[in-house]
Order: sequence, then structure tokens, then C-alpha cells
Amino acid sequence: MRMTVLCLIAVFAAGPAFAEEKPSRGKVFWSGLALGTAGITTSVLGVTVYRVDDSSTGNAPASSYQACVAQKSDPIYATNVCGALKGKNRPMLWSGVAVGALGGVMMIGGTRTSAEIGPGTLRVFHTIRF
Repeated sequence: MRMTVLCLIAVFAAGPAFAEEKPSRGKVFWSGLALGTAGITTSVLGVTVYRVDDSSTGNAPASSYQACVAQKSDPIYATNVCGALKGKNRPMLWSGVAVGALGGVMMIGGTRTSAEIGPGTLRVFHTIRF
């Protein structure tokens, strides 16, 4: 997954080769900030509020949540709290990560900042003019 994110950053950070005029940098920065915030929010919601019933979390077996819910019919286990066993919503999590990365790339493109990708590294440079 890291390689995919680095490839997306490389594709979107590279400026168009044959562009005649550049768009306004401020608009790209602020829309990137909004997109990044939306992506981070989506990822957090995917692992907290919108957890799914069809998988379990952590090292628990895949059917732990369903087994916990089934035990609630027994009076001994009626007070089981099964919500903690719900698994994270992976599609929502990773789509939020992708949208957040795209927002970050747009923010880099909207400033005097550039990114350089090397083997195992990602360098971000910011130009300050006097």
C-alpha cells in the first residue's frame, strides 16, 4: 500500500509537461486542504463510528462479534458488550487515506513546495524567496 501511495504522490506531484499556463496556486492549495481534511475525517470515521459487523478486530477470530451477539440470548451473557469486537470498515479507511493523500499532493502543488521520491525516501522541499 505504501508503494501505491508513493506512486500516486509521484503522479500528481509531477507538473504537466506541456502545460501552457498554470492555474492559480492559492485555489489548488485551499481545495487540497479541504480534500485532505475530508480524507482524514473519512479514515477516522471508518475505524471508529462506522465499524462493520462481518469481521472482528485485532487478533480475535473472524466470527468473534457474531458469537458474542449469539451469546446474548443466554441470561448469563445478556450483558455482553460486543461493540468493541466489530472490525474496521476497510474500504472506508483506505478510500479516506487515498483522498487525504490526494489532498496533500494538491497542497504541495499549490505552494512553492516540491516533492522528490527516491528509493525508500520522500523528500519535501519548500522554497523561500527574499
